[in-house]
Amino acid sequence: MKTYTDKEKDKLIDNVCDMMSTGVPCGKSCEKIGVPKSTFLGWTKAGGRAADRYALAREEMIHSLAEDVLLIADKDPVSVVDNNGIARYDSAAVQHQRLRVDSRKWLLSKMMPKVYGDKVAQEHTGADGGPINIASLNLKNLTDEELSNMEHLIEKGNTEEQ
Repeated sequence: MKTYTDKEKDKLIDNVCDMMSTGVPCGKSCEKIGVPKSTFLGWTKAGGRAADRYALAREEMIHSLAEDVLLIADKDPVSVVDNNGIARYDSAAVQHQRLRVDSRKWLLSKMMPKVYGDKVAQEHTGADGGPINIASLNLKNLTDEELSNMEHLIEKGNTEEQ
């Protein structure tokens, strides 16, 4: 295992993070720069400047993926000319383009769900979408016998459901 000086390490971290900031994933960036990914991640896990630089580069990479989604979606698919000389979109190219967009969207939703994930809101409503009615009973004026009967009915209802 190669040992790096602090200066070499800082330069490698900067180079990998610079590539990541343009949208190149960590593993590919490390490969192109010539540093093992495990070594790079070890430096980032140690904390300090490397961890901060990596976190920022990762965030920029994620936003770059979002830009890629728009670029891919806005690009016209490959056209093919049929025997009659009519140009049409190649359906395989359209499907490939859709796959590229969908893959990036899925990654974005997992990597940064608060920004790129689907918002899930759960609402509780009453009858016909109206407000929930909460009923209350005033038991203060009931006799002991009436309370006992009510308790007996509640117990009976609970045992019949099971």
